[in-house]
Amino acid sequence: MEMATVYLKWKPAHVLFLGDIQWAGQKHGGTALQALRESIATHLQYAEQGHQVLFLGLGDYSDFMSPSNRARLASANLYDTATDIIDHKAKDLIEELYEVALKPTRGKWLGLIEGHHLTALKNGETTDMYLASLLDARFLGTSALMRLVFQNVGGQRLPVTIWAHHGTGAGQTGYYPLTRLEKEAADWEGVDVFVIGHTTKAATEYTQKMIPRWQTPDLSHRKIILIGAGGYSKKYVVGAIQGRVPRGGYAEQRMLRASIIGSPTLHVRPRRAGSNSNNLAIDIRAEG
Repeated sequence: MEMATVYLKWKPAHVLFLGDIQWAGQKHGGTALQALRESIATHLQYAEQGHQVLFLGLGDYSDFMSPSNRARLASANLYDTATDIIDHKAKDLIEELYEVALKPTRGKWLGLIEGHHLTALKNGETTDMYLASLLDARFLGTSALMRLVFQNVGGQRLPVTIWAHHGTGAGQTGYYPLTRLEKEAADWEGVDVFVIGHTTKAATEYTQKMIPRWQTPDLSHRKIILIGAGGYSKKYVVGAIQGRVPRGGYAEQRMLRASIIGSPTLHVRPRRAGSNSNNLAIDIRAEG
């Protein structure tokens, strides 16, 4: 697990969770490219209001190699020239995705989580790591705790902590990400937001944790948000073809449920609470 702290200004911040793009090239047509561009453009508009705009990647950015594909390739004992060509094509896909969709987000990332669909390059890196370098973003590996710390001019600080993972499992129901995250959230204290991708389900659940304050005595409530991060992988592509054969992709062939096209956004607003200038609070919500 990676842990990182990011210091932010005392003004609203918005985090767009981007993952499960599964880019295989424009000719393939399996990615909802226009929807991806629109999500990014809409999110960047917050900057025009003077707000802080951030992105967090949740894996499966390209769709070149699954874990089983990588295992078969590793056992093939290919010539160096063959692996060089594979590396070149894998990086071409990442560069294409960067140019056609992600370039406007460069330098605005909290980081990129590793997914299942990636290519292990000969130099020891992966295509997820290569994309992170193009985006000037931190590569976060399997999972991460990201602490966003809002600071005001008086030096006071308020944190919001995000737990992020690509996700796992084969649940097809809309609430599947939430059931996974409910179990994960039970293991943690001090985390405000839990988010996963993988299932391409966009679900959000608000829950509470109660904290006793013995000096008062009283109880305080901590809002916890559980988020499934959606995606941009189409189930049906009209006119899909493999070679010369009209044939749909993985999701169509296996009659999987259609993906949710789009990404949720986390909105965080630091503020002063009540008449006492030393009382600080954070409003936090998710939408999309």
